[in-house]
Amino acid sequence: MQCDRALVRLRRSLARLLSNESGNTWLNNLIGLGILGSIVVAVLATEPLIRERHLDLLKQLDILLALVFAIEYAARVWVAPMRPGARRGVLGAWDYVRSPLALLDMLAFAPTLIGLISPQLYLLRLIRLLNIARLAQSSHVRTSLRYFNRALMRKWTELQIAATYTVVLLLISSTALYLLESRVQPEHFGSIPRSLWWAVTTVTTVGYGDVVPLTAAGKIVASLTALGGIAVVGIPVGIIAAGFSESIREDDPEQS
Repeated sequence: MQCDRALVRLRRSLARLLSNESGNTWLNNLIGLGILGSIVVAVLATEPLIRERHLDLLKQLDILLALVFAIEYAARVWVAPMRPGARRGVLGAWDYVRSPLALLDMLAFAPTLIGLISPQLYLLRLIRLLNIARLAQSSHVRTSLRYFNRALMRKWTELQIAATYTVVLLLISSTALYLLESRVQPEHFGSIPRSLWWAVTTVTTVGYGDVVPLTAAGKIVASLTALGGIAVVGIPVGIIAAGFSESIREDDPEQS
């Protein structure tokens, strides 16, 4: 009897530690470090020089992390029926197993274990990079995404205005360069769609430099387009930043 009660207490404690609603518990932080470690290992394994020199170490780390994630997955299945609103018993565990988050958890270790059986399945090993998506389970990441989504929804009208400004600037710039440069550089500015490549790279301030106007009038238009591109970048950033601040103040009035 006492053993059953101790097992129930252990199960409840583990459920609280694994719960995303409990904040950053030490267990969730430890799992987060494991996720980051697995991402680093998966990324480094794609570099031929590192893979040739440290293949055995990478394999050992990969197997160790896979075992950790397998234990975590089993623990989550065990405590799944104790989640708020979950069905009890096997049905609650089954509901968790077929959920998208559980499938993502399984991808964290299944490719490695399958790779031990069939090392030739290189594609499965690449699936480990999907561990990056598991970062969304972090309470910090989820909070940031919530604020960001709320900022987008709140400033949707302003962002539409900014997008309209961007489209108009692109069309005016590409049309002007088509009229001014089409005879000089028909391969680059022979049509408005061709001119759009230059307009996009200029307005977004990327400026690859592979296509540049040669005429004096074209250079003047290019200068004005580049100046207008500053607003294309700055206006949406300012709008989203304002929405982000409003979202944070809404949850934490002391920051206002």
